[in-house]
Amino acid sequence: MNSVIEFVASLAPTSPMPVAVLLLLLGGGAVTWPLVTAKGDRNDLKRRLKIEDSRMVEKAEPAPRKNPGAVREKAVKRAQEFYAKSDPENVARLRLKLIQAGYMEPRAVGLFFLIRFAALVGGAIGAFLVNRWMASADATMTSRWTFVILSGAAGYFLPGLVLTQKVREKMREYRNGFPDFMDLMIVCSDAGMSMEAGIERVSKELARTYPSLSQNLQLVSLELRAGRSLDDALKALGDRLSLDEVRSFATLLQQSKELGTSLSGALRVFSDEMRHKRMSLAEEKAHALPAKMSVPVVVCILPVVLMIAVIPIIVKMTSMH
Repeated sequence: MNSVIEFVASLAPTSPMPVAVLLLLLGGGAVTWPLVTAKGDRNDLKRRLKIEDSRMVEKAEPAPRKNPGAVREKAVKRAQEFYAKSDPENVARLRLKLIQAGYMEPRAVGLFFLIRFAALVGGAIGAFLVNRWMASADATMTSRWTFVILSGAAGYFLPGLVLTQKVREKMREYRNGFPDFMDLMIVCSDAGMSMEAGIERVSKELARTYPSLSQNLQLVSLELRAGRSLDDALKALGDRLSLDEVRSFATLLQQSKELGTSLSGALRVFSDEMRHKRMSLAEEKAHALPAKMSVPVVVCILPVVLMIAVIPIIVKMTSMH
């Protein structure tokens, strides 16, 4: 230790400049050494600072505009909640009717009310613009406002009429496709498949020819997977399709299960009855065709025939005078 002290004392400079340079180097090394050893921590610190800066920039940016789809969904939800509180029975009936027409989404009720309101306002505004620009000068104010009110009422009832027509088209598809569904169920039953597996299989087979019926059968299959009984699922199917044949089918399955009769035989008899009923409906429409054709014949053809038969006589009589 004494030798080290003597060595340091022998290095005593004659000028303070070397000492200052040595102290400066030692101080710089002492400062830079922690920074060099903590390079990873510094990178993490920079990364955190960068993330915080990016978050602050995102907050500073102006808020994006609202999505029109989200606004529409919110309006549909508000309309459905309002009508559900004001008239729940009417909303329940409308919901069932929309399901029968093929609109199974929960927001279909609110969307229908919005369409009805838009049709009401659009019809009234359109009639008002027609009165303003195209009405005759002799039209009174009462007739103009009557036209506006009637146009708004027509726009209000138009979605309901379209929905009723849609329900009729779906019922026609269901009635035409259900005998085919029964025939395929007979094939599945003869092959040894259970009723649940047969419904799932047939729903896939009918996807191209009868897509709406296939969608309802797939819903029945999902209900059965969820634990619902077959009778309840078929009764719900009858309510959705609004067909007495489906309710009779559910009753048939229940009785066949209780009495222990052959399921394939019962399905075969029921399928024959449904085909006979469909043929009877077709014959009924064919027999009703002459009565329906009498109206256009009397309105369109008979006046022309009378004119062709009477006008030459009138011309001959006027020429004689």
